[in-house]
Amino acid sequence: MNFSGLKRKIPKDYPYMYARISAKRAKLLDERDYDDLLKMEPNQIAKRLEEGEYRKEIDQLGARYDGVQLVELALNRNLSNTMRELSEMAPEPLSGIIEVYLRRFDILTLKRLLRWKKGSSNRDSKDMFIPISRYSFEELSELMEKDYEQIVEDISFPESRVDYQGFIDSKELSKVENSLDKAYSAELDQLCQEVPSKRFRKFMEQELEHQNLVTALRLKKYGYEAEEISKHFVNGHQTRLLTEIMEAENLEEAMDLVVKSGRAKSTERLEELEHELEADRLQNALTMVHAEPLGATSIIGYVVAKQIEIKNLRMLIRAKETGLQNTETIKKNLVIA
Repeated sequence: MNFSGLKRKIPKDYPYMYARISAKRAKLLDERDYDDLLKMEPNQIAKRLEEGEYRKEIDQLGARYDGVQLVELALNRNLSNTMRELSEMAPEPLSGIIEVYLRRFDILTLKRLLRWKKGSSNRDSKDMFIPISRYSFEELSELMEKDYEQIVEDISFPESRVDYQGFIDSKELSKVENSLDKAYSAELDQLCQEVPSKRFRKFMEQELEHQNLVTALRLKKYGYEAEEISKHFVNGHQTRLLTEIMEAENLEEAMDLVVKSGRAKSTERLEELEHELEADRLQNALTMVHAEPLGATSIIGYVVAKQIEIKNLRMLIRAKETGLQNTETIKKNLVIA
């Protein structure tokens, strides 16, 4: 699909799409909502979510599950339903842009599945069953039945102009994962080059830099050298900040560079710094929802914000289940703009 037509003409259904995105943006949970949820037990949280955007999924699953399990399953299903709804309601070529962006979930699913097949993941298989983009629930179930080699051989995204299989030159797990990242990076680069919106390209570059930034800091923590760190980046674009972090003497110096860049306030722990970076990312995404009303940026901004809301709720309900964290600690771990 060619995206260059976005600038020449605004289809009549774009304003409708923007109105739907704005309505969904208004229903995202804010700090006051989280404060209320923090006072509740798991079944009360499920009841509260049922009164809002998660009603459909809670109602569908409520007869078979309750408490933490009900909320977790409802969150997964809601994320899947929301992303599928966005793809279906968007006119072309916006739907194609959404599909490319959401492919990151397919890549993540494939990685988890391959790690599970190799026995290097302790996660329950049901956690991988979140059909968001390319794969349906049935297709994911079929993949689960295949062996590792067959899954690698069957990796394919027919709707993409990037040949993912062409990037895979080894079946070694780490190399397959790296190949998938490089193929997806190539597809994102292609998308950014073709969408005639400077704001969209900037937003996507910020998203990629955020991902690379977190990767660089985590590897710095374990003493990786610059050359090795760069091999783990999701694309070849290397900003000045990333270069400085890779060349920093140690993690402390790298964290200071992030603080000086204005992305985070003074912090002593990497986990706190990552949390501040995620909050900065959420604020940027929410701003983008209204920054370019009749374009792709508003949709991708909402997708990022929705994804963070799901992560927040999943973390909150798990913390409530274990009871190991007090309310203040749980709130501190929530990403709130």
